[in-house]
Amino acid sequence: NEDKLTKGGCGTCVEANFNTSICLDCKGDLCNGADNKTAYQCYQGDEKADCTSTTGKNCFSARSNYTGNDEKLKSGGCGTCVENKLNTSACLDCEGDLCNGADNKTAYQCYQGDEKADCTSTTGKNCFSARSNYTGNDEKLKSGGCGTCVENKLNTSACLDCEGDLCNGAGRMAVSFIAPLLAVAYWFS
Repeated sequence: NEDKLTKGGCGTCVEANFNTSICLDCKGDLCNGADNKTAYQCYQGDEKADCTSTTGKNCFSARSNYTGNDEKLKSGGCGTCVENKLNTSACLDCEGDLCNGADNKTAYQCYQGDEKADCTSTTGKNCFSARSNYTGNDEKLKSGGCGTCVENKLNTSACLDCEGDLCNGAGRMAVSFIAPLLAVAYWFS
């Protein structure tokens, strides 16, 4: 039974009848990696590479517009761009199993209405939302979502782009709504 404990396995310590003072439970695919590190996978070229980390399930890939000859960057792999000493202007980080997909897309989220939408991109974590003064009836624009205004063929005078996970949330829209009001109040003061 002790040999089984040192090898790890599926299920909880209690389910396997192990003493919880010497057995550790974890959640997630391959979470029971060596040295209490989280085990996960990243794409490295077309292959799945086994990775372990104590800081998260980080993978890297080259940005889609990368034209250099750094083979390590072009193939992608485990860890962050900084950990791998790669040029951050040419490299994208992502977090999660196989997040640096074979097509080098980064996974992230944007708000679409009140919901969080899962997105992927090769050019960055871009989201869009309607400008605060938008009064039209384009439901897609009013909901916001993944990608840029141009990628979504939306009127750029009515649409705002932002970059980062969930950057197009209500807080950002409130700031873009309040700023013009403050400018008008200043004008009349």
